Amino acid sequence: MCLGRPCAADGTFLPHGTPPTPAPLKAPDDWSPYRNRIEFELAEFAFKKCHMSARNLDFLCDLMAATLARHHDTPPFADHKDLHNVIDATQLGDVPWQCFSAQYSGERPEVVPPWMDDEFEVWYRDPRAMAHNILANPDYKDEIDYVPFREYDASDSTRRWKDFMSGDWAWQQADTISKDPETHGSSLVPIILGSDKTTVSVGTGNNEYYPLYASIGNVRNNVRRAHRDALVII
Repeated sequence: MCLGRPCAADGTFLPHGTPPTPAPLKAPDDWSPYRNRIEFELAEFAFKKCHMSARNLDFLCDLMAATLARHHDTPPFADHKDLHNVIDATQLGDVPWQCFSAQYSGERPEVVPPWMDDEFEVWYRDPRAMAHNILANPDYKDEIDYVPFREYDASDSTRRWKDFMSGDWAWQQADTISKDPETHGSSLVPIILGSDKTTVSVGTGNNEYYPLYASIGNVRNNVRRAHRDALVII
């Protein structure tokens, strides 16, 4: 049966009540991939808080460079490209961004539309690793369901549906998985995906992006809708 029993990294089931392994802590002065706290806070201020355009960021970097030149020093970032490269190297939840290029390779009509000759960049993070991070987040320990369940109103025995794991689909999938004795004690982790076109105007020239969002069906709806890192871009 899919009972969601706690286990070690090698799959060995742990005794009931075994506390989770504490996550490794970073050194207090480790700001990587930023060289120091100033770089990190400047990136957060310009990119996240102020949504500074590439042109304004270049202007700010030039001002800092001119000011620091007399002290034989350089600004935290040379320009907006330098800052964006460091941001792209930032690991979110220990899952780094990766990139590959894709281009159309099928049949071509007589009049070839421009997009068939264009090369497109696809940025992504490992979906499996992201799911692992959500499952390992201690913030959800009281708001996550490791096994499917059915909920009823005590007053009249009316069936109630609220969270993903309370639905019939999760129950049916767990029944199917449990037919294999090797899966007994495991947990069903449904992956939920969603995407929509997004136009980004700040610093990109109104480029269109198609972000793909992922979550897992185990976290309850109130967590997924509360922007608590249970819904992530992959």
